[in-house]
Amino acid sequence: MITLQAILIGAGIILVASFVQGLTSFGFALIALPLLSLFMPIQRAVPIIVILSMLICLSVFLSIHRDANIRKIALLIIASVITAPLGTLFLIIISGNTLKIITGILITVFAIFLISGRSIPIANEKVAYISAGAISGVLNGSISVSGPPMALMLSNQGMSKQMFRANLALVGVILNAVTTVTFAYSGLIDQELSVYLLWMLPVMFIGTWIGAKAVRRLNEQKFKKYSLGLIILSGIWTLLTGLGIF
Repeated sequence: MITLQAILIGAGIILVASFVQGLTSFGFALIALPLLSLFMPIQRAVPIIVILSMLICLSVFLSIHRDANIRKIALLIIASVITAPLGTLFLIIISGNTLKIITGILITVFAIFLISGRSIPIANEKVAYISAGAISGVLNGSISVSGPPMALMLSNQGMSKQMFRANLALVGVILNAVTTVTFAYSGLIDQELSVYLLWMLPVMFIGTWIGAKAVRRLNEQKFKKYSLGLIILSGIWTLLTGLGIF
């Protein structure tokens, strides 16, 4: 049964995560998953985040769809879609604490890498796109965190900011839609979760809107560093809770 406390806590988390997403174009799942999983089973938190992420990506893509280059990222999309059901299988069969440990480690590593601003030398672009897509599909289906591998891959290719955002949003729409179908087929989305999502939708749109408006008033680069610092802390906290330390 959905309690008022669960709705208020979830709304606060989704508001913060969507604000960061609207401001920096990344970070929704990285912030929302560790925090939501402290208050609900990770098998419940992941479908919520995937569906909300799909809607955020869709709103971003519709506004800048002309900058997308689907031919360039076709291999990434195909690979991610193929491996997404495997990630859903992991979500079902792996214990909640084990998933929290994996999530905490991956989120912390990704955030540290992103905050360092380093790039990865790529010798074979096609292989790199397929590899990044396959990893993203598995991560999205299991822990809803598909963005970092895709972001790291696309940022290495020298794309303009608008093309980067449009391509990332397009992959997010397609991958999250496929993952949502696998969740529904696997019975992970039920009536209670659907009702909870309805409560979170307006909060998500408000947070994203405020974040997009705040871009003009805040130092985006500085805020990205603060956001990544928060993500690192939440990743470490998730790891520790998975280990049973807290």
